[in-house]
Amino acid sequence: MKQVQALFSAVLCMLMVIMAYSAAAAADTANKTAPEQGAKAIAIDADLGSTHPEVEEGITCNDCHEIKLDANSSATQAWLTDDYLKWSKGEGILPENKLWEAIVASLGKKKDKMRTYILATCLNNTPLSTTAEWSLDPEEKILYGLHEQGTQKLLHIQKNPKVSLNWHKEFETFNDYRCIQILGRAEIIEGTDPRYEKILIDVLDYEEGAKKKKMTPKQFRDTIKSYMVISKITIDQITMANYAFTHDGYRIYQRWVRK
Repeated sequence: MKQVQALFSAVLCMLMVIMAYSAAAAADTANKTAPEQGAKAIAIDADLGSTHPEVEEGITCNDCHEIKLDANSSATQAWLTDDYLKWSKGEGILPENKLWEAIVASLGKKKDKMRTYILATCLNNTPLSTTAEWSLDPEEKILYGLHEQGTQKLLHIQKNPKVSLNWHKEFETFNDYRCIQILGRAEIIEGTDPRYEKILIDVLDYEEGAKKKKMTPKQFRDTIKSYMVISKITIDQITMANYAFTHDGYRIYQRWVRK
């Protein structure tokens, strides 16, 4: 009887050791794969120190930390507002209404021919860049595009609506360049949405497509609802580089931010 009790006790101890080891291993794996709770904010140029916990492949700094951008580490900040070339800090900044006029002059307005942009999306730490066309609603400061369903960029947007776009004028010298970088939030509007047809009619230059298909505008609108979606990108920030600004004494780089 005593031998049975001893054997039982030994087995029980062994099970407890195995359970403890499994729990520790699971916790260790979770610590490696999940963002650290309460991780401190870090500067964009921070290095991974020798005391930092082990990081599993695929985990990036911004998964755990808030990344801080400051004037000392951002060349863009110097271009926009700090001492740069002939401008002292705070000088050469274009008035907001004049900047927006310059943006609209480059990107167009409702019913204009759509501009081609480079779109950048990101999902699971994997970026994607692609080209597509959008029209600008200058009053609401929103971009609208028309796309075929099921493309990778749309799948990215549905999971992560934060996007970046870039448009630039073709140029041959550094005295004649114009580039626009946009940060915004994207939304997909399906053909069944009441907004769909109104956006087509009021904003997008879809009539050319109707002509090519030899359809009336209404026939074309009814047809594309089943296989095309509209992307709505609410613009949060635009950074514009335009050498022509210097002709009036302003900085080359200017920034508009939604209030």
